[in-house]
Amino acid sequence: MANPQNSIFEIKNFISRHRGLQRDNRYSVSFLNLPPGITPPPQEDFKVAAIAAGSRAVDGIADNLMGYGAGRIVPRSQKFVGGILLTFPVTNDNFILDFFNQWFNFIYSGGRIRGNYSMPYMVNYYDYSVAPVQMKLKFLDPNGNTNRVCTFYEVYPLECLPFEFSMAKQNDFLKYQVLLNYREYTFGVN
Repeated sequence: MANPQNSIFEIKNFISRHRGLQRDNRYSVSFLNLPPGITPPPQEDFKVAAIAAGSRAVDGIADNLMGYGAGRIVPRSQKFVGGILLTFPVTNDNFILDFFNQWFNFIYSGGRIRGNYSMPYMVNYYDYSVAPVQMKLKFLDPNGNTNRVCTFYEVYPLECLPFEFSMAKQNDFLKYQVLLNYREYTFGVN
């Protein structure tokens, strides 16, 4: 006899009770409180082709209590492994390249960028260049309404992945991938 929990009727009811399935191609990204001099896009949200969010893990430490086995592992901190990898389509005006180059240069620049080869590289203060920046990832329903907002705090670009130019793919577009780091995030309703 089949398990009634796994019937198609039960699965459909479960999905209906939870207002459908979240589609992985329904999202939008925006940045708030960017450092001065960084030109945001004309519209609020960035056009991001793909997002790969890193994992969240809890670090623990052994309590070393006497007894059988190694003792307990007690949670003591959390870490966000891998950051967030954003993949952008590159438009012919190279806007996304300019945007992230401005941001990278604002955090750490010198020499040719500052126009003085004798001046050492300069790093802006964390509280000024990173602490106020937020990134909002909105989960959208099929109609474009916001289901959930994930807000990342203290966001900054960490690494730009290599460009891939290729004549093997005739109808593809250039992609820009940037890895962002963040300190923590909240996952809330609207």
